[in-house]
Amino acid sequence: MEDFNSMISDCNLNDIDFFEGTFTWNRANLWQRLDRFLFNNEWIADFPMTNVEYLNRTLSDHSPILLNVNNINHSVSYAFKFQNMWMHHVEFTNVINTNWSAPIYPDNNITDMIRLWAKLSRFK
Repeated sequence: MEDFNSMISDCNLNDIDFFEGTFTWNRANLWQRLDRFLFNNEWIADFPMTNVEYLNRTLSDHSPILLNVNNINHSVSYAFKFQNMWMHHVEFTNVINTNWSAPIYPDNNITDMIRLWAKLSRFK
C-alpha cells in the first residue's frame, strides 16, 4: 500500500472527490472505499467540472463508479459562488489544504500573482 501511495504522489495524481456515497466495497460488517478514479493535473485543468459518483450496489460487493466529464467552454468566464454550507462539511478543511498544496499545472515553478491566480482558479 505504501508503494501504491508513493506512486500516486510521484506521478502527481489526484483523487477527485465524489458526490454520493462514501464506500465502494463491503462484506459483512466491513465497509471500505477501495475503488476510485485518479487524475493528473492536465486532466483537471482541461476538465475542471469532472466528478465521480458512486452508484448503488447490485449483485457485486463493489459499487459501480460513474465518471461525469462535464466539458465547459473555457472562453466563458463564470462567476465564483461560494456556499456557506461547505464550511460545515467534515472534509472542507482537508479539501482546501490538499488543493492549496497540490502542484500547479503545467509549471509548478510559477511565482507571485500568477501562482495565486492559478491556485484560486483551481479552487473555483
